[in-house]
Amino acid sequence: MTLTALLPTLRASLPEPLHSLQWPARTEATTDDVIVNAVSMRRLAEIAGTPCVHTAEQSRPAFTPPHWQPHDVTVAVAAVLTVRRPRTGTVLLELDAALPACAVLDQIRLIGRVSTAPLAPTYVLTPCHDGTEGPFHLLPAPLPSDVRDGDLLCFPCAAALRHHDVVEPVRAELGAPTTPVTS
Repeated sequence: MTLTALLPTLRASLPEPLHSLQWPARTEATTDDVIVNAVSMRRLAEIAGTPCVHTAEQSRPAFTPPHWQPHDVTVAVAAVLTVRRPRTGTVLLELDAALPACAVLDQIRLIGRVSTAPLAPTYVLTPCHDGTEGPFHLLPAPLPSDVRDGDLLCFPCAAALRHHDVVEPVRAELGAPTTPVTS
């Protein structure tokens, strides 16, 4: 439990701490953004649209084996499409991205705005790529209870991903109309 989780008003002036080994090297948090190798994830989403990914070298652990070699890890940004609150204190989200199996969801962050609302248990409607979680996935890290449509969520992934790895293939499975992508 962090100080910003206990006193949510501190989030307006104090960034939520990052677990540095789960994010790429040279990652820093601000009150409303995550910056990876001098690239703002909020700005990346503005330019590239969502979902989007940014791949960088993993952080070096404090105690490394002699032949340790860093590999690439990814930070993904997704937008909240819909928010439902089926009962008091619970938030159900639908994202515009699929959650890959390698997503480190206990490090998920709200970016783009500062929220001082208390944290609430959060479920994501989008299933994971491997299909093991089913249609509802409880996030291990609660998000602010005032999360709303259009908010940006940022999370690290323990592997190098490409854009098509997080583009949500779920709509076709649910029978929703899909639009072909032309290049």
